Amino acid sequence: MVTENTDPAQVIARLDAILREIWDPPLADVPVRSDASFLSLGVDSLTLVLLLDRVASEFHIDWDAETSPGAASSLRSISDLVVRRHSHNAA
Repeated sequence: MVTENTDPAQVIARLDAILREIWDPPLADVPVRSDASFLSLGVDSLTLVLLLDRVASEFHIDWDAETSPGAASSLRSISDLVVRRHSHNAA
């Protein structure tokens, strides 16, 4: 699925959905604060790699070329990157 919508709220919702799909054990139906760091949420390194891979595929993010080290510290930071990249490409 390729997501073209870059409305920040919808990007956050999609990132949350992706995280819930890949996180094992699955998250309960509790909200995940979008600004909480992955470390504070207890996201392990394998889950983070899977998340970043899915984000790269879905939102066309090149993690090596387009990001700073803090760009993937939370759902909010990833969302900000996605919105910024897509708004820049649309201009």
